[in-house]
Amino acid sequence: MIDIKLIIEKTDLIALAEEAGAQFNSSHSSRCPIHHGNNPTAFHIYRGQDGIQHYHCFTNCPEGANGGDAIAFYMRWRQVDFKTAVAELAQRAGVASNGNGQRLEPRPAKPVARVLIDQPDDPPSETWCARALAFSAYTQCELLEATSKGPWDYLMIDRGLDINTIRNFRLGYNPRDVFDDPAKWDQDAKRVWCPRGIVIPHAHDGQIRFVNVRRPLPGDALAARIGAVKDLKETKFAGVRGGRRGLFGIITGKPVVVLAEGEFDTMLAHQVASSFCDVATLGGARHRLDSHDAALLAGASIIVAVLDDDEAGQRGAAYLASVTARVVTVIPPDHDLTDAWKRGVNLRQWVGGLIAQKMETLLNRMNGTAPDGWLEIYQRAIDAEAGCE
Repeated sequence: MIDIKLIIEKTDLIALAEEAGAQFNSSHSSRCPIHHGNNPTAFHIYRGQDGIQHYHCFTNCPEGANGGDAIAFYMRWRQVDFKTAVAELAQRAGVASNGNGQRLEPRPAKPVARVLIDQPDDPPSETWCARALAFSAYTQCELLEATSKGPWDYLMIDRGLDINTIRNFRLGYNPRDVFDDPAKWDQDAKRVWCPRGIVIPHAHDGQIRFVNVRRPLPGDALAARIGAVKDLKETKFAGVRGGRRGLFGIITGKPVVVLAEGEFDTMLAHQVASSFCDVATLGGARHRLDSHDAALLAGASIIVAVLDDDEAGQRGAAYLASVTARVVTVIPPDHDLTDAWKRGVNLRQWVGGLIAQKMETLLNRMNGTAPDGWLEIYQRAIDAEAGCE
């Protein structure tokens, strides 16, 4: 007989999809090679909890036929039945039967290199980092001395951040668009744009290596507080040129890391749950890990990805699952964590209960059973702490 599980394990689904016509971009997405659509991010391959490669089409493949393992993909690509797909994939993988029901070892397959974790970019120069520190300090002073309540109302009323979180993450306010001397940022091109808005510095190894700015777009909450942008491109977030984005958050070595989708969700989750988990973000569902980020996450037993309930979030979840089996993805209790907070969800209880469930699953998988009452004890502790705040 033929070992179907071995066939699936020995079949490189990425190579199979490329043979079918997929052309993967740097985010490991492609046009769907099954329905041949035009969306360049419709099709994604990821590694599931079972350790096996799966595919998913997010657009026009019909429900029930838009995902699965290598055999399912081969059946839909070649338009063959299960028996034919198994036989042909077995031949391709070198998996066969010796006629006595015993499996023959497959022929070694030529490995196909798939880089899921990027090499980190070179850090900004010392000149850039020094200017970024000076700009960040300036915007922190502007926030503290703001004559209008607008920036504070946005951070505290619209985003739910308290004064300690605002200080811990060194948030600032830039009251006007600044076009700075490029030499001060170690640049030799046009002037460096430091946008007007809420300033979010990203610190790594004691230096600011990236500066992101949340800008007030017409009709949004920040614009209602401080006035909308005028005569400049309507980009919600704009990074100061020359910075190097990386993992944003505070990693202290706790066994659970929660990955949120953006900086504001990360800061809010850290504010309510930092006593029992670390919280960070890649800066959006489209961003990838580099080796520096991966090293920061290496000590976590479980990485819980709480990504927005949209197409970008689904692609981000698929990418993270393809990197490591330690990732579990969860849909937030609303569109995102901030929206859930606005709706009155107790985020501390929600995150705590989520972690309790995932840790119990891990213990069950490792030891056969979790300690008696572990989930209930953890949940009661979370409830008690939440009730005291």
